[in-house]
Amino acid sequence: MIGLMRIDLRLPDELVEKTDILAKLEYKNRADVIKSALTEYLGGVATTQLKEKAVESYLDDKLTYNELAVVIGRQNAESVKVSKSLLARSDRIAEDIARG
Repeated sequence: MIGLMRIDLRLPDELVEKTDILAKLEYKNRADVIKSALTEYLGGVATTQLKEKAVESYLDDKLTYNELAVVIGRQNAESVKVSKSLLARSDRIAEDIARG
């Protein structure tokens, strides 16, 4: 079963009113409309942007490996982790060569 987490947020009155009207028209509740909208957004255009930002943030040490894996999947995260390790190693080698 999927775990659920409760969140509280503040939205502009107009957005809540539109959400409530849509919920009424679709015989849903407000939470279901918001979940559907968020799911659609994260599953669409935002997915590519989110993945790119997640990889960049991981490479910049702003995101943990586990957080990266949530966004891009464990197998892809492992590939990025290996790439990051190789990049760090090549940077150290280049620095050693530069020092002579």
